[in-house]
This record gives sequence, structure tokens and C-alpha cells, in this order.
Amino acid sequence: MKIKEISKEILSENSNSIFLSIKWLSIFNDALKCYGIYNNEQKIIGGFTLYNEKKIGLITYYRNPLYSPTINLFFKNKSQNKSKILSENKKLLMTLADFFSHLPYHILSVYLPGQFTDMQPFFWKGFKTIPNYTYIIDLKEDIQVIEKNFSTKRRNDIKKAIHDGVESKISHDHNITKELVLNTFNRKQKSINENIIDKILFNFADNSNSFSFISYQDNKPIAGSFYIYDQQKIYYLLGGYNNNNKHNGAGALSIFNAIKYAKKSGIDKFDFEGSMIPEVEKFFRGFGGNLVPYYSINRAKMPIEIMLKFVKRSMY
Repeated sequence: MKIKEISKEILSENSNSIFLSIKWLSIFNDALKCYGIYNNEQKIIGGFTLYNEKKIGLITYYRNPLYSPTINLFFKNKSQNKSKILSENKKLLMTLADFFSHLPYHILSVYLPGQFTDMQPFFWKGFKTIPNYTYIIDLKEDIQVIEKNFSTKRRNDIKKAIHDGVESKISHDHNITKELVLNTFNRKQKSINENIIDKILFNFADNSNSFSFISYQDNKPIAGSFYIYDQQKIYYLLGGYNNNNKHNGAGALSIFNAIKYAKKSGIDKFDFEGSMIPEVEKFFRGFGGNLVPYYSINRAKMPIEIMLKFVKRSMY
């Protein structure tokens, strides 16, 4: 099993993930690297992406592509025997751990999709692996069951929004989405890569891969959420609200309507894309999804690792 750098086109041709579609990959410049995983017969059996950027002009930092939840690793394991399946998965992850070890990084911090839970190969190579969590709703359930799983507060917030005349509608006018998102980030004094946001909303997004739900009150947009999707899963990517005209249930209503829309569209799962920020986690938890772990893999060169322990001790 070998890993080789490949073109965006080849990687996209071999995967059904929206995060490996050529439109998504084209958002990024040459900092995005695409890799194929090949078997001994030189056939591609998997792949992933990495984003390589410079910090302070000197420090080489490998991470997920911006606004991607993971490095989008996929692996076509065609084994039938349980032991053989486990052995092939282990071989893949050992190959990946060895590949990461030889990258010319100062800092490496990447996330694997949730189906990859065997962290032993990375532990053996000296990486620190950290569990992270997302909430995923099974859209194959009846909508009544999905709604019943919401917290009492979440259901009451939605009912109050409807009672107060808040209306949430699907939208492809992403100027509204951008304004709400920037409003939220600026209010919380959080940095955002506006250039990438523009590429996502105005270059990538179209009616076949994404949509927003915007909540209005008195014909004014007060909250919204933006999603991208493929055949298997829909992802909550961005959200925001207008602090001058906010309503506690407006954001929840936009998400609930997106859940119903995705279910009617035949998508299997709704992924909140995770958050380790307590207040955001609490909000997402209120929608009653299944808690699903996924792992980050972290390592930094000395003495950078020593410095990072003071600001991100849980990761390094």
C-alpha cells in the first residue's frame, strides 16, 4: 500500500463525497494537496486531502482544508472476512501514520472521518490523538420521531418562533447568508476567512449541492443556516443571526426546516459537523442527534510543541 500525490480530478473521480467534488476542491489554491492510496497492483483504493499553509511566514502547518470537517479520508476495503477487514484497515492507518511522520511539518493537526477509530498506529508513531464529537440525525426515521427527540426547550423555541410570526424559507440568495454569518463572527470577535467564504457561497454553491434556510420576521432576515450535501449526508456548514432583530427560536426553526427538507430529498443523515465550544455543543445537542466521535491527530516539532502546550494543552 502506497500514498502518492495526485490531481484534484483523479481524487474527485474516485469518491462520492461532496468534500472531494471537483467544485469543492477548486475552492482552494495550491496549498491544497490531494493524495491517492494505491494497492500493490497500482490501483487506487482510497484518498484524502491536506491543507499546507505557512504561519508567520516560517512555520509549516498541515491541517484539514478550510471548512472541511476532516481530511476526507476514504478507503475501499473489499475484504469479506472480519479479520481480513480489520487487518486491511490497520494496514491503511499504519501507512497513513508513516506518511504523516515523514511530512515536512512544524505543526500537524488533522481530523479523520468517524468510521476510522483505530488510533493505535498513530499512538505507536508518537502522535497525540484526541476524540472530538458531532451530532448526527438519522433521517430515515419518521419526522415525528426526529422531532420528538428534540429537547423540550428546542421544541418550545421553534413553536414560539412560529407563534411570533417568524417564517423560515429555503434560499439560494447567499448574500443574505453571508451578511448573517459575518454579523455573528464580527459580534463574537472571531476571525473568518472571507475570501474562502465568498468562494463557497458564490463559486461552489448551486442548486445541486447546497442551500440555505433563512428565518424572517416582519420581512427582515433575522437568522439563517447554510448546508452542503451529497447523496449520503447533509452538513451544517455555516450559521448566523442578526443581533439587532434576533429571536431565540429563529435559528432553530431554520435548522428544523432544513432537516425536513433534507429528509424529503432522500438524504440519509444530517451532520452538525461537530463543535467543541460548550454553548454551540449545547445548542446542537438540543436537536437529539446521535453523539458520534471522530479523532484528531496532532504533533508539533520541538520547541514549538512546548509553546503550544501553554495555549492548546489538550491537543499537544
